[in-house]
Amino acid sequence: MPEVVPRELKSEKSIANEPDKLSSKIQVIIALDICGYTGNQIAEKIGMTASRVSIIRNSPLFIQERDAQRTRLQSQVIDKKSTEIATGDPVENRIKELALKAVGVYENIIDNGRGEMAKIASANSILDRAGYKPHTDKTVLSVEVTEKMADRFERVLKRTTVTRES
Repeated sequence: MPEVVPRELKSEKSIANEPDKLSSKIQVIIALDICGYTGNQIAEKIGMTASRVSIIRNSPLFIQERDAQRTRLQSQVIDKKSTEIATGDPVENRIKELALKAVGVYENIIDNGRGEMAKIASANSILDRAGYKPHTDKTVLSVEVTEKMADRFERVLKRTTVTRES
């Protein structure tokens, strides 16, 4: 939030240039100010000089309107959040209800299903959703072969090929 310059420290020219009514451009400046834009960023976005934006942002009319809009926005956000906390998101609540129903279907298949494959698929699906996934890690084993071992392998391979040919 910009630092407000006290009226007694402002020049007469600055005071004379302060807006006396809320234009659409001032409404845009208010919105950008509430969003956290700096004076220079606002000036660049809307095509004004930084000094003009500063004069507008320090005017009593601007400050009063910005504070009123900020209060309204905060109130709306707080009201919406408190309603969500009290009732929850209706879509999310419905999805949770259906999820419980789906688990019941799986449970019924496990208890009363005729085929073993259906029972296993249902059980695996429930375990997967609960975070219990089957281990699929493969173990990699690497063996360093010494020269002595290589010689032995070579001799064994020669014997096997001689035996097969005979």
